[in-house]
Amino acid sequence: MLFNNSRISILYDGSLQILNATKNDEGVYNCFAENDRGKANSSGSLTITEATSITVAPEDTEAQVGEEVILSCSASYDPMLDVTFIWAVDFRVIDFNAEWQHYERIMSQEDSGDLKIMNVQVWHKGRYTCTAQTVVDNATAYADLRIVGVPGPPGVIRVEDIRDTSVKLVWTKGAEHNSPILHYTIQSRHYWALNEDDWRDASTSPTFLDGNAEMADVTDLYPWMEYQFRIIATNKYGSGEASIPCIKIKTWDAPPVIAPTDVAGYGGKDGEIYISWTPVEPWFFYGKNFGYIVAFKPHDAYDWWYETISDPETKRYVHRDPFFVLTEDDFQVREFQVKIKSFNVKGDGPYSLTKVIYYPREVPSESPTDVYARPVSSHEALVWWLPVVDTGTGLQQYIEGYQVKYWRKYDDTEPGANRIFVPATQNQTRLEFMLPDAHYLIEVRAYNGAGLGPPSEHCEMFTKRPPPPDPPRMWRYVSWTGQWLYVWWDHIQYDWFGNISFPLYYKVMFRKTGYIYGKVYITGWHFMDFPMPQFGDYELMVRGRYEGGDGPVRKISIKGKASMTAPPLSLASLMLLALCMLGVHM
Repeated sequence: MLFNNSRISILYDGSLQILNATKNDEGVYNCFAENDRGKANSSGSLTITEATSITVAPEDTEAQVGEEVILSCSASYDPMLDVTFIWAVDFRVIDFNAEWQHYERIMSQEDSGDLKIMNVQVWHKGRYTCTAQTVVDNATAYADLRIVGVPGPPGVIRVEDIRDTSVKLVWTKGAEHNSPILHYTIQSRHYWALNEDDWRDASTSPTFLDGNAEMADVTDLYPWMEYQFRIIATNKYGSGEASIPCIKIKTWDAPPVIAPTDVAGYGGKDGEIYISWTPVEPWFFYGKNFGYIVAFKPHDAYDWWYETISDPETKRYVHRDPFFVLTEDDFQVREFQVKIKSFNVKGDGPYSLTKVIYYPREVPSESPTDVYARPVSSHEALVWWLPVVDTGTGLQQYIEGYQVKYWRKYDDTEPGANRIFVPATQNQTRLEFMLPDAHYLIEVRAYNGAGLGPPSEHCEMFTKRPPPPDPPRMWRYVSWTGQWLYVWWDHIQYDWFGNISFPLYYKVMFRKTGYIYGKVYITGWHFMDFPMPQFGDYELMVRGRYEGGDGPVRKISIKGKASMTAPPLSLASLMLLALCMLGVHM
């Protein structure tokens, strides 16, 4: 019979309350109830289990973005019961099926339920709660996860105080992600950027933007140019994501400061003066209505003549004036000075360097002499000549360069010949794209602005016969010790009456797979040996060098000693190797 005491209480509704229950309280309990209408009773069994408690609690952790974090959690519980570990972050229960990319529960033992967080991101920060739950009771422990990493993108960028070469930017600080911002980088992209990702670091004032900066001047911009800007914050963990680019703005216009380059020209035989230049790039226009002013005058004149060109893409101007036609009494080569400047709606830019061009009356009257050519390979040749003497005192002796013309004697027509133009300072050149084993004629002429001079005597030359079309066959063998690699290949037999050029030597390249360069060996033999590489993959290439040039390449792949075993050498290969060695001794 039970009575009320400090641990046991019989409540008004008939319930029995036991405080601080122990194993001694186990047993079968009977409840009897009686009133004026009768009696009733019921019974129940009470089993006392061990309390559930956390034995290994998760600890407060700091992690960097991208790392992997494990929060430990172990519990003790009554062996008669089953336990379940429930994880929550900021009181939100984690759904491991839906969030498998970042969360995983590790059940290495029955009494543990660790939490693995993979590829930690900023939003994973918070308070993580581990609950060990049984049907009887539960125990809870928690830990705080602090995420550090690169800073977030700065806030919205405002552009203020737009000028011709600078603007002022104002922005708000982004998330620091538990690490103070060290500095900011401003990047710009203008209208002529090659692609949308062509962002470049901009010049700023001040030059260094510390982590407390929220405004700066961007300098050294192009006038009259459309720009966008973005900002990147950096802390000790690296640079974060760039901000959203600001709206497109356009700097004010200004007078140009860049002049056209590569100014050149020449005089024609009918009184024309041809002037050419390299146009200014569009980002140097600096304003609307961009164009050029071409200035020119005879060397001994005082006044300049000016011509305005409104098309900024123009690269050539031809002037025709009867004043420039020479008389019979004029025996000097006329010199002209030419200079060009650019302009726009805001004003004029500086002139280019003055260029001296010459005006001859007639084409050169002399032809180059002693033209000689020598074949270099089956497709190339070298040609040189004695230049025309240019004294600068006669109209007909001024030259600007040479034209070299070459064609096959019996198979090509002269009008369809290949042509190469060489400056007057050179008296030799290389002829390319020739056909092998062909008979060529070569002709050299001097030229100036008035046209081509008389041709030289034809020089005849034969190109060399071509290399063979197929590479040599090649074999290899690794010594039984694995220390040496033996390689041999077909020795090319030369046919004096055939169509293949004479072999000179062999070129052997040994290089690592994937590399462009390697060690090149020159040999007259048709076999070589190499130390066997220990690690990695290599390539061995062999090609013949002929009078007509390099032949085709034969390549084999070689694996390092650590990744291959020496294959047994067949009887035929042994006999071939013996014959090669015998040939060497003989």
